[in-house]
Amino acid sequence: MLKKYKKQLKSESGVTLVELLAAITILSLFVTAFLAFFTQAANTNNITNEVNEATFIAQEEMERVTHHATENTVESYVKPENKNGFEIETKITPAEDSDLQKIVVTVLEGGKLRAKMETRLPFAEESPE
Repeated sequence: MLKKYKKQLKSESGVTLVELLAAITILSLFVTAFLAFFTQAANTNNITNEVNEATFIAQEEMERVTHHATENTVESYVKPENKNGFEIETKITPAEDSDLQKIVVTVLEGGKLRAKMETRLPFAEESPE
């Protein structure tokens, strides 16, 4: 029985340095690929968050215009201030085929379009003086 163990100890069936380096190289390629994937996912997540925030700002402005339209005239509308680094542009023009007003809310960040909403609303009539 002792001979059996001596024979196993003497056998040279181990891992060579070249095999070890090859395994480390292959493993590092896989790790690098996964790191690139996670970096891209984080960038996509940031862009999605910015678009979501811009959309919420556009929706908030659209609701403000809708509320304003029920009691006030187009002329009394006050343009919104910039919010959280986003520029808000609101254009109110007469709709071509009706008595409604066309409202377009655009949200920009650094000159890049991030969100845009459009609707048509009736505004209160001007009261004769």
